Formats: sequence, structure tokens, C-alpha cells
Amino acid sequence: MEYEPKYTVVLRGQEFILTKSQIEFDSPNYFTACFLGDFHEAQTKRLELSRSPDLFKLIIEHLCGYEVLPLDNKANTSDMSADSVLRNLRADALFYQLDGLVKSCDRAIKPRKTGRSFMIIGRRSPYTRILSNADSSSTISVEGLRWEKGYLKPGDVWVTTVTEDILNRMGQLQLRRSYADFEGLETVAAIEDFAQKAVGNYSKSGWTLMGWRFEAIPRPDDGSGQPGTKILIVLEGL
Repeated sequence: MEYEPKYTVVLRGQEFILTKSQIEFDSPNYFTACFLGDFHEAQTKRLELSRSPDLFKLIIEHLCGYEVLPLDNKANTSDMSADSVLRNLRADALFYQLDGLVKSCDRAIKPRKTGRSFMIIGRRSPYTRILSNADSSSTISVEGLRWEKGYLKPGDVWVTTVTEDILNRMGQLQLRRSYADFEGLETVAAIEDFAQKAVGNYSKSGWTLMGWRFEAIPRPDDGSGQPGTKILIVLEGL
């Protein structure tokens, strides 16, 4: 059998032997750079590091071509939780430049649910001056909204919180980020003032304006009611 070069990796006093085929697995990486490059370790075939020897046992399994994820109880010989082992293994995979193992760790680390919440402020206003064009829900009269805010009293609005799933079913909103010119920012400021009058200093409580929808309420054909405006303002939790 043809001789295969061997290389020694020393981690906190513990020695590990790697073969050439192992260090070339998932390469280029830290080992190929050290042992097959122009570094001193290419001559000594010995590398000393202060990384975790326990995690390196999993690294060796990976370099042998074995699947090391998902982790089982036998693989965890330390006092760390399985989640900590996985995240520390990813850190070592980054250090050793093992791109394949990094990707495997990323797939195994379940993304944390953000649990995003949204505060909905609603009002059915009996006034139409809030919209500068009653036929367009996107054309807000800044002066009309300021006038509406001036007459706003406790109990004039309803407030609730919803999840992102519910928000996605609420229909299209005018998004704050779409209003970047002078007139747009003036509109944003007016809506922020209205929301603050309705629910208090929401930014101090961890909320920020996300979007809104203002809709004209037409007068019923039979003349039995009054026209008005539906106001819907959405705040996003930071």
C-alpha cells in the first residue's frame, strides 16, 4: 500500500493524527494551507493550537467523510448543551475554513422565530377632509389629518396587536419606507403625530411606524348614513 503522509495536530496537549486525504477533504482549508503550503508546519508536519480537543473529534469525523449532524447524545462528551456544541462546532468550522461543515451547521441551526408583533390603531372617522382625494386611499391631506388629531379624544380609536400572519392577510398598506421625498416625509410625520396622540409615546415602548391605510367611506345610496374615513395605522415592534 502506498505510504500516505501523516500530520500531527496538538490541541491543549492532546495529539491527533490526520492523513493527507483527510486534510484534503473539504478543502482548501486551514490544514491544507499549513501542511501543504509554505508555512513552517509544512516541514515539521506538526501544528499546535488552543482550540477545543472535544470538538476536534467531530472535526475528524467530518474529515473522514462521515455525517456528524444532527448531533446525538454520544457525540456530546462535554457538559455543554447540544445547541452550544452545535454553535461552537460552527465556530471551529469557520476557524478551520471547512466550508462544507459550516454549511451543514447552518442547516442544523434552526432559525429563531422572531415572534414579530404589530400594533394596529383603528378609527372610523366621520370626516372626509383627511383624504385630499376621496377617490384615492393613498392621497392623505396633512392639514386634514392634523385637524383630525386636534379633535381626537380617548376612546376615539381602537387598538389591538396581531402576528405577522394576520398582518399579511390585512391587505395592502402604504409603507413608511416608500415616502422619502419632502412631501412624503411630511405625511409620515403627521401620521406619527396622530399615532402618538392616539396611544402615547409608542417609540419609547419599543414600536415604530410601519405603514397605514386610509379609506374613504362613501355615503350610502339610500342616504341613511354619513360619509367618512377609515383610518388604519400599523406599528411594528422593534
